[in-house]
Amino acid sequence: MEIRLSSFKREHSLKELLSKDMSEYWATDDVLPHSIQISFDKVRYVQSVQLFLSFTQDDSYTPERIEIRSGLTREGIKEISSVELVEPEGLLTLNVARKCLYVQIVINSNHQEGKDSHIRHLKVLESSTKEIYYKI
Repeated sequence: MEIRLSSFKREHSLKELLSKDMSEYWATDDVLPHSIQISFDKVRYVQSVQLFLSFTQDDSYTPERIEIRSGLTREGIKEISSVELVEPEGLLTLNVARKCLYVQIVINSNHQEGKDSHIRHLKVLESSTKEIYYKI
């Protein structure tokens, strides 16, 4: 599995996004939309993607509208669903429930018209209990 971030601030990159320490986080450093692109070396069943968000800690850096996309080819990536969040606190589960080579998480807007985003944790699950691990 490979994970690419659309942008990041120094000391707030992939390592922090995958950390189980919720005081660490990925911080974007570019214009919206922001994205996380996940690719696999073979077709994998992905049940869901989980993001830990904290409006209490991150305020206007908290995502408000998020899309989840997947596909078997880069050109064939399509939107599965989108969610509109109201001051989220905790784990957000985005269902994928399909075989794919590519998964994209796209942040289209943040609370209070914020420009950059914070996400405190990312998990990719192939079942409700089994995580697909990424080694840094």
